Amino acid sequence: MKFPHTHSNEEGPLDMKKMIVWLAIVLPSFTINGLTFASEPQDISLIQLIATPELFNGREIRVIGFLHLEFEGDALYLHREDFEHSITQNSIAIELSQPQDRVWRKLGDQYAIIEGKFSSISKGHLGARPGSLQEITRLGGWRIKRSPKKITE
Repeated sequence: MKFPHTHSNEEGPLDMKKMIVWLAIVLPSFTINGLTFASEPQDISLIQLIATPELFNGREIRVIGFLHLEFEGDALYLHREDFEHSITQNSIAIELSQPQDRVWRKLGDQYAIIEGKFSSISKGHLGARPGSLQEITRLGGWRIKRSPKKITE
C-alpha cells in the first residue's frame, strides 16, 4: 500500500506509519455533503471525570450519574447521596440550552445517561465543580436497577 502522495513504488514502514497517522486523524470525524459524521462518544466513569478532568477536556463523552436540575445548580452527581449531602466535588455541571431545559427538566432527580462535550475549564456556577458537560446531544433516564441475589440454604 502506498501513501497517497508518494511517488515511489517501494512500500516501507515509514509510509505505513504515515498512513496509520493519517487514518487516525481523518476517521474519527469526517464530512460528506455538509453532514459531519463523528465517532461515538466515549463511555467515561464520573469518577474518571472528577479525578482527572483535564484528560477529557474537549472530548465527546457518555456518562451515567444522578441528575439534579435546578436554577444555577444543574449537575450530574456520582450518587444520589452526594446530592442529598451537597457534596458538589462529586459532581459535574450540566449546561442545557433553554429548549433542552424545558424538555428535559422532568428527568431531574433520577439516574440518567448523558452525552456531550466535556469542559474542564467551565466549572459551573461559582466554579464549584471539577468541570461541565456542554453541547448536550443525549439525555435520558437510566432505569436499570439490580437486586442483590438472595442466598438460600
